[in-house]
Amino acid sequence: MPFFAPSVTTESDALFTFIEQQAGQLRLTALDLSDEQARSTPTTSRLSIAGLIAHSAQVIYGWLQQVKDPDRVFSLDDYVSFGRAIGIEEMCDGAELPDLTLAELLSAFDTATAEVTAARELVDSGRVDLDSTVPVPDMPWYPKDFVMTVRWILNHISTELARHAGHADIIRESIDGAIAYELNARAAGESWPPENWTDSADASTA
Repeated sequence: MPFFAPSVTTESDALFTFIEQQAGQLRLTALDLSDEQARSTPTTSRLSIAGLIAHSAQVIYGWLQQVKDPDRVFSLDDYVSFGRAIGIEEMCDGAELPDLTLAELLSAFDTATAEVTAARELVDSGRVDLDSTVPVPDMPWYPKDFVMTVRWILNHISTELARHAGHADIIRESIDGAIAYELNARAAGESWPPENWTDSADASTA
């Protein structure tokens, strides 16, 4: 089941593979949802699946530009242009809802995640080193004495996507009761629940 990341070999392979896997899990939370459902906020949070997909698309695309060009110093204006490059005008933190359909947001997300392949090729070819130090953006939420590397960025993308995939899992279950295992099975064309699945197993893994 694609719920699990595939086996990995090198450190670089692991870093990029888990980014792709977590991105896929977040995207899957939108499976078969209407625009209205994707934009809904059924929990106490202001987050929605549509908002999380928009925010995460910007996170993936923006950070990977830094990976692809480790020496470049980025400004807030650059991040605005990155959003426009994938079709999202607003800066989103998960609560904002761009005036886009779910299909348009998923297209932006796919454009962003396509950058993983380009960044992976640069690292695997040795043109970008995981140990390369990256300039810390001049923004108030970064500590002034912070040391950032390409390796740190790739781990950061993976952990942020995992956090938001977890947010989206809870929101999706609140919308229609679907959990991650079920959505993975549905996407893979597998039956759900699997044979020998029990209520206790459902409760322990949901």
